[in-house]
Amino acid sequence: MKKLIISMLCVFMLLPSVVSAHTSLSSSNPTEGQVITENLEQITLVFATTIEELSTMKLVKEGNEVALGEIKVENKQLIGSISKPLDNGSYTIQWKIIGEDGHPISGEINFTVQTDQEQSDANSVTPKENQNTQGNNSQTEQAKQNSVEQNTASDTVEKTDNNSLSNLLVIVAIILVVIFGIVLLLFTRKRK
Repeated sequence: MKKLIISMLCVFMLLPSVVSAHTSLSSSNPTEGQVITENLEQITLVFATTIEELSTMKLVKEGNEVALGEIKVENKQLIGSISKPLDNGSYTIQWKIIGEDGHPISGEINFTVQTDQEQSDANSVTPKENQNTQGNNSQTEQAKQNSVEQNTASDTVEKTDNNSLSNLLVIVAIILVVIFGIVLLLFTRKRK
């Protein structure tokens, strides 16, 4: 009986460390909502723990995938090289990784490219046209801000879903251990 209680205590002590081992995104280049003003040569995503080789990423602009060069995994990093300069516009990095714990995790990072080409075009506009474009730019900035807020909200929902799943797994594991303990206890009493 003492062995059973000690075994169950050990299992309960190990469960939180197993469940909390999920990998999460620590940092990225570019970051969420960043405006890139120079040519971007690579995308780097850094995770909290080591990730598996099967991890991938895609770069998407306006629903169309932009071809990346080599995509490689280095310990905690997922790195994608960009073979040619990116056109101006809004981009989304869609990543899917498999953490060291074997759980698949995915997410998105949105950023914008505004290189010097767009800035030099804006400088050649007449003052009257410039006033019109400033009004349009403020509307565009507001739309981008709304988009970033919506994406942040969806990331929060995704993290909440992952936490709910983790909590559910802990509850199921505890129930299974308790059932196993009761069955083991009943078998040991029948033998006596």
